[in-house]
Amino acid sequence: MTTYIPSSDRRCVATLCVGFALLAVFALWEHFGKIKYPLCPTHIFARNHGRSFTAPFIAAIILGMVYYAINIIYPTCINVFYVGTSTPVSEQLALTLPGNLGLTFGAALLVTFGGRVRHFRWTLIISVIGVTLFGGLIALVSPNNRGLMIALTFLEQTCYGWADYLSVTFVQQGVPQVELGIAGGLGGVTRYAGGSLSQAIYTTILTNIQARKAAQLIPPAALGAGLPPASLDIFLAAFPANATALASVKGINAAVLAAAETAYKASYARALEVLALVSVAFGAVAICAAFLCENIDPKMNDEIEVFLENDRLAEKNKFH
Repeated sequence: MTTYIPSSDRRCVATLCVGFALLAVFALWEHFGKIKYPLCPTHIFARNHGRSFTAPFIAAIILGMVYYAINIIYPTCINVFYVGTSTPVSEQLALTLPGNLGLTFGAALLVTFGGRVRHFRWTLIISVIGVTLFGGLIALVSPNNRGLMIALTFLEQTCYGWADYLSVTFVQQGVPQVELGIAGGLGGVTRYAGGSLSQAIYTTILTNIQARKAAQLIPPAALGAGLPPASLDIFLAAFPANATALASVKGINAAVLAAAETAYKASYARALEVLALVSVAFGAVAICAAFLCENIDPKMNDEIEVFLENDRLAEKNKFH
């Protein structure tokens, strides 16, 4: 919404106030409503002073919010900085690989070495710190450091691949066996909600800052390259998308287009820098939540909680 109306607009404020009010009413209803099957049973959030379920629950949500930052930053870098009309399709496809390969690699590392390394709480903390650190370093983005951005994207996603799946494990281990469905449902729904919220925040930041910086950088760049002042408004209305209109602008030449394009890319670099730094703020919350998680090492064993009902060991089940 704030990409086309100010955040202080009464429509925006009213929407937020109504949403928060409904959340408060829902929480009160869940706690005091004496519901037979509550959607968010409050007792699981209070287990071990919140360390069993609430802390990993928050960490998982915030991790997803940090994840969405790189999924906006890196594709924007590809589209604005790295790919042009003459870029081969094979190169375009190769540029999409670092994030996906990093995520898969991180998850594979957890599956392969997680059970051997153990110390699950500390590996969660370290991986969340890695996500935040490498995600923050992406604020170094510029049109001319493609190799660095590819490396940081891969490293950030590798840490995320480990941290994300491990945080889900913490959430599942934070409740009794009979409430695994509730934990999984809450974790999945709220992660999607957190992702939608972060995507709205990041898109707003990217759109507003890029537009503001473009308005500051492009006019002096074009005028400095020789564009007549009388042609500036027509040029800005056509740049960068309308090639036909640009060709008819009086005084246009290759130097003006190159200068404007450089300024245009600089406006995106600044917006992406701010976006990356905002993700660090979310990451700091995830790090705090990870530190508050309880140690699940004793629970990560070969004990079987539920047996098949048609199996010879079915009598060991507490519930049938």
